[in-house]
Amino acid sequence: MPASYLLDLERRVVFSRAWGVLTDADITAHAAALRSDARFDPSFRQVADFRAVSEIRVTGAVVRGIAFDNPFRREARRAFVVASDLAFGLARMFELAAAADAEEFRIVRTIEPALEWIGLDPATPWPSQAPDATFGVP
Repeated sequence: MPASYLLDLERRVVFSRAWGVLTDADITAHAAALRSDARFDPSFRQVADFRAVSEIRVTGAVVRGIAFDNPFRREARRAFVVASDLAFGLARMFELAAAADAEEFRIVRTIEPALEWIGLDPATPWPSQAPDATFGVP
C-alpha cells in the first residue's frame, strides 16, 4: 500500500495518508519512520486519512503491536478517517488496544470533522507540499 506522512511543524500536526492495499508492513513502516524522524514530537496531533484504502491485509496482532508501541503519546489528539466498515473496525481495534482516551481519539467517515477534532478549521485543505516520507511506492 502506498502511504505517506507530512509533519506540519508550525501547527504541530502529522498528516498521514494511505491508499490502495493496506498491509502490516506499511503500518509498521509508518510507525517506525515517525519514531526515527528527529522533527517528530509524540505530542503532535494527527489526521490519518484511510478513505482511499481499497483492500485491507492487516492482522490483529500487528494492530495490537502498533497500539502497544505507539509513537504518539496517549494524550495526543488524533483522528482516523475511514470509508469502510472494515477500516472502522480496525481503527476501533487500535483505539481499544492503545487504551486511547475517548477525549483524544476519534474515528470519522469524512475529513472535515477530523480536521475540526484536532483543532483545525474544517475547511483546511490537505497540505499540498510533498510528503516527508512515502512507503510502498515502487
